[in-house]
Amino acid sequence: MRKIALVNQKGGCGKTTTAINLARCLAGMGKAVLLIDLDPQGHVALGFGVNSDHIQTSSYEALLGQVPLTRAIRTLRERLDAVLSDVLLAAFELVMAGAHEREFKLTRALDEVPARYDYIIIDSPPSLGLLTFNALLASEEAIIPVEPSFFSLQGLQRLLETIQVVETKANHPLSVKILATNFDRRTNFCREMFSVLQARFPEHFLATVIRNCTALREAARQGKPIGEYDQKCSAFADYQDLAREVLSSESTWSGGGAVELHRLDLAKLAGEIGTTPAFGLETALGSRQPAEREVIFSLEASPQAVVQLAGNFNNWVPESLHFTDSHGKQVWHKTVSLKPGSYEYKYVVDGRWLLDPHNSRAIHDPYGGLNSVLNV
Repeated sequence: MRKIALVNQKGGCGKTTTAINLARCLAGMGKAVLLIDLDPQGHVALGFGVNSDHIQTSSYEALLGQVPLTRAIRTLRERLDAVLSDVLLAAFELVMAGAHEREFKLTRALDEVPARYDYIIIDSPPSLGLLTFNALLASEEAIIPVEPSFFSLQGLQRLLETIQVVETKANHPLSVKILATNFDRRTNFCREMFSVLQARFPEHFLATVIRNCTALREAARQGKPIGEYDQKCSAFADYQDLAREVLSSESTWSGGGAVELHRLDLAKLAGEIGTTPAFGLETALGSRQPAEREVIFSLEASPQAVVQLAGNFNNWVPESLHFTDSHGKQVWHKTVSLKPGSYEYKYVVDGRWLLDPHNSRAIHDPYGGLNSVLNV
């Protein structure tokens, strides 16, 4: 059972939207999911079309220990259950003032949850208070949605400080991932900000990018996850990709550790945005052996796109390609030194995992998809 907290004290970054749609997509892929709302605004209920007046038992009563958490669980969709919240949860910090081990109320409550769930997704409030501490301490993993703004950088700095406190003071390690949200590839600032963040956190930056999409707001107004509102929009494809990335990382996320604070220098990052070439980042390949061969990977794509390459030769960690406009062709390329053997790979374009259109050889992966195959 994987426990993943969605955290960011800054509002408007797509945290609740991600919690709703990630949970729904995971359930749609056959996983049993429990979604827990720790936000007093109760937007998870709204996102699934549930009237707050119809919530008889909420996360508030469960956290206080007035009822077992299992009493607050309700079924929303096939394989998707939830513990919903309402405005009563706003009183939690006041009621818990001075209480013993108040940061572990959710952890204790989850002890009663049956093992039938594959995933527990926890949506936290837009604050760094007691409820967020409960979410972090009850989880082994955290996803931090970050939108393209300098305020997001400040929020990320404070959140990483909070995670460091959780790790050191409570001896509770967390595997942290950063998710780019509200991405608009038409703006240089957006592309450059995420490029800089990706360079600072190469091991923690998710390959999936959630693009800015009007359909997400329309779906929320209708009280539906995006997959039940419009499966043709970019947002549905993005959240499907996010769910697949989460599934594919089941053996690699745990124990990854929190992001090191010294990597984030706000003043330096702010200065780099606007001066750093967008998405020209490279990962060191290490020393080359005589038996290795240089292989050029190339893909035609818009210069505004975010183009990366991932394969079993780099542990499926997406690496950025370089852009060249040659003889009217807009090509992204990367040279990789490989030893003789067979390799699987995919391109990642704006967060979407794609087969090589110029390579007809493909093989099934363990998750029902396909990977391109290259023999060196």
